[in-house]
Amino acid sequence: MNKIYLEKIVFIVIFHLFICLLICQLGLFLNFHVTRFYYPLSVTISLLICRVNFISGAITALILLFGFLISGYFFDLSADGQSYHQESIIQLKNGWNPIYGESHSRTMKVWTEHYPKGAEIIQSCIYSFFSKIETGKAINIFLFISSLLITKKALESFSIDLKQQWIFAILIASNPVVISQILTFYVDGLSYSFIICFLSSLFLFIKTKERIYIALIITTLTIGGSLKFTSMPTLGVLTVCILVILLFLKKISSLKTLILPLLCASFLLIFCNYNPYITNLKEGKHVFYPLKGEGSIDILERFAPEGFVRNNNRIEKLAFTLFTKTGSFDKDNMSYKIPFSISQKELNRLADADIGVGGFGIFYSGFLFVLLIFFIVNYKRFKNLNHQQKILFISILPILASVLIISDPWWVRYIPQFYLIPLILLLILEVNNTKIKNLFILKGILIVNILFFFSSVAVLNIYGTEKTYYILDMLKDSEKTVKIDARYFPSNLDRLEEHGIPYKQIKIADDYKPIIRFQPKGSIIIDDNFKKQDRNFVYDFLNRFFYKID
Repeated sequence: MNKIYLEKIVFIVIFHLFICLLICQLGLFLNFHVTRFYYPLSVTISLLICRVNFISGAITALILLFGFLISGYFFDLSADGQSYHQESIIQLKNGWNPIYGESHSRTMKVWTEHYPKGAEIIQSCIYSFFSKIETGKAINIFLFISSLLITKKALESFSIDLKQQWIFAILIASNPVVISQILTFYVDGLSYSFIICFLSSLFLFIKTKERIYIALIITTLTIGGSLKFTSMPTLGVLTVCILVILLFLKKISSLKTLILPLLCASFLLIFCNYNPYITNLKEGKHVFYPLKGEGSIDILERFAPEGFVRNNNRIEKLAFTLFTKTGSFDKDNMSYKIPFSISQKELNRLADADIGVGGFGIFYSGFLFVLLIFFIVNYKRFKNLNHQQKILFISILPILASVLIISDPWWVRYIPQFYLIPLILLLILEVNNTKIKNLFILKGILIVNILFFFSSVAVLNIYGTEKTYYILDMLKDSEKTVKIDARYFPSNLDRLEEHGIPYKQIKIADDYKPIIRFQPKGSIIIDDNFKKQDRNFVYDFLNRFFYKID
């Protein structure tokens, strides 16, 4: 009666997002705009379809509540998150139908109209319901927790104890890309969490044949494939490679059972991505416009040194990003780092949602070297692999294939799934028939690496959020019309509106001194002798002793 059903908790958390996407997409086809009723309707349908006992239901409710409280408190401080991601959500919430019409986008119109919008559609429903745009980030927390729980469920099939199951589940779910983006509207970390949920559900279905995992396969493929241009190819390659492996292993019954769900997921992907893929074709553009075709925009060349993208193959680009310093390209020092070395510049970039190279962390290259040493030292133990080790080795192939289809794997947010491969190798060491000593060293390195990310993200976001609340309170208490130049971040105007602060948009010169910097750095406000506020303890402490954002 009091058993906790992890798979049912994960199902409700993910399925209600799936229903939300389908209802909204059907409404768009029928030319209905997003309404506040879609989200509670989706939750209700999910609860009716999947009945749970009290304790599982309570945990599910706590996950949803926790997600909304955390996401609602923190402001998204990222550049892309506050520009075209939030702008897409705002436009959808305000009645834009991307299937039939152009948006009234105030910034980056080409991205808002021509990028996939699976996450933004769901987030617009949440925004409509709560009337607070930041609550839309809750889906990142939902999927992080879901990936943790479903991974724990899958790991129960391996010969490791309960403690190790939770350790590996935490290590797998806590991808640095997920951590650095969890309080933003970026979708790369979200994409990874969906990949984990998909792979775990597929593994559990093949093992148990339970129908709930078929439903999770369909839902994770549908939403996960609707997040960004690389999502569908990545999940497609993963799926095809896994099917080929099942055929090679003569798992014919599993193959037959998967055909209909995969066809269903394919149809739903087309349905949920009519914009941008079909609308691009109808407009005479490349299906992946604006990244491909006439008038395409090359965003990779802007962030890499001249010639790096063109003159290096995928393996070279991947190797460079795995073994170089964390942060932006240092064009004057394109070299590999000494494993376990730390620089202040690296620490400063850990909270960046869009880390350029070395994006898996400052200790990740050291972890890879130590992992290699463990395999070299213990190579004699792998002459007779057990069944679990064979499965794990084979599972690396689809993941590696999904990484290598990406033309520029140096930008790790495009290949977050690579993070899984070393963890699978670590798990192979863990399930060895003869116990391998000192594996805690490898796990410890990864845990420390993850804690660096968690602490950096926490400090940056607490400080930035408290500073933003401080500015908003000051503006509101002054009861003046705010003169603001939002520039590329019009979502800041919606922040003012949410807090009932009147404003007037003006152009402010770059060299004008009496200004207040809003978040992020691009938006500025004329310093019009606003009523000064007392800083709360947290903001004041961080500002004085720990952290500063100009």
